[in-house]
Amino acid sequence: MTAAPRSGTGDAAPRTADVCVADPCITENRLACYVPALRNCDDAFRLRIVLHGFGTVWRDANNAERVVLAAEEPERFDPRWDAFLAAYIEHLCVCDGLEAPGWTRAPERYLEQMWWSADYFDFERGRVIVTTPPVFEAHGVWIADSDLLVV
Repeated sequence: MTAAPRSGTGDAAPRTADVCVADPCITENRLACYVPALRNCDDAFRLRIVLHGFGTVWRDANNAERVVLAAEEPERFDPRWDAFLAAYIEHLCVCDGLEAPGWTRAPERYLEQMWWSADYFDFERGRVIVTTPPVFEAHGVWIADSDLLVV
């Protein structure tokens, strides 16, 4: 659920990516705003932050707000996560019929070797390879499609 717009402040609604957004929950939850938190935790917690935290905001946003959430390129901080964030935004945009922002296609957002995004057991890896969405595979990231569901 997104926060209600502030009323009575007299301030104009924030503008990001040439889209006017009245809901501060959206502008404060752009993917780029998550990088400081992602720097300071392990991969498992990073997945929780991105998939649950950002994923929930994305799920509850309308398409105009989603453009704002994805428009700003997140600072690069770890090649694996640089690729993951680009793939995730591309995946979300494809699923919602939006054009992915150009930063998702930057060469620095692709890995040369495949990376397992989670600690999958050996017996799970076949399922993960088969169910990884194509955009994640293109970026060099193995992730089970079921791991991407936000509930």
